[in-house]
Amino acid sequence: MQSQGKGREDMTQERNDKIVVKNLTKRFGDLTVLDDINFTVKEGEFLVIVGPTGCGKTTFLNLLSTLYEPTEGSIIIDGEPADPIKHNISFVFQEPSTLPWRTVRENIAYGMEVKKFPKDRIETELNKVMDIVGLTECADLYPNQISASMEQRVAIARAFAVNPDLLLMDEPYGQLDVKLRFYLEDELVRIWKEFKNTIIFITHNVEEAVYIAERVLVLTNKPTTVKTSIPIDLPRPRNYLDDDFVELRKQVTDAIKWW
Repeated sequence: MQSQGKGREDMTQERNDKIVVKNLTKRFGDLTVLDDINFTVKEGEFLVIVGPTGCGKTTFLNLLSTLYEPTEGSIIIDGEPADPIKHNISFVFQEPSTLPWRTVRENIAYGMEVKKFPKDRIETELNKVMDIVGLTECADLYPNQISASMEQRVAIARAFAVNPDLLLMDEPYGQLDVKLRFYLEDELVRIWKEFKNTIIFITHNVEEAVYIAERVLVLTNKPTTVKTSIPIDLPRPRNYLDDDFVELRKQVTDAIKWW
């Protein structure tokens, strides 16, 4: 489990606020799922969210993406209320969301086509992102001709290609084996360093959270609120056997416990 380059954790204080979540509450009938959540995300920050199973992490992500309307509170992006038309928000889910009738190249281009990028810009961005993610050699293959890890890389490339204001990732490596997950975690950090996008990443895997994050936000059990925020001040490449890594993993694990 190794990524490349030095970490940027010591720079978070110098960045502007990209996202401000204030008094965010979501109820479904009489059930309060999220209760008065408050936090900020810095521009270009890699924030990972963890919490007990069933605490509402995906509901939380759906609110951030504006797929759900909050019952109370607000989500501000770049000083304005979150708006899927005004703000460029991309998603990567646990299941690869490639289109089987489109090639790798066409799948990556799809988001840019939907957003009506000019053809010359699409071509430029395609070549750039395929080179960075390492997909150039399989550009003309179809999803059923590539591996599961390669297919997830296509989904990640498509998300980064539109240069999103915010990239939301919901356990994108949850169904992959350990070796593939380690490889893709390294690759994600490398791509993030290249594009400098703001990422909110949800996982149930504490080791994954400490390995990739600049900061880990820990949620409580339902009704869910923010329990604590833990900076991950570790240089990259990170070693999950390092004493400091083990200590931070323990801190996050202890914070998640609700019993």
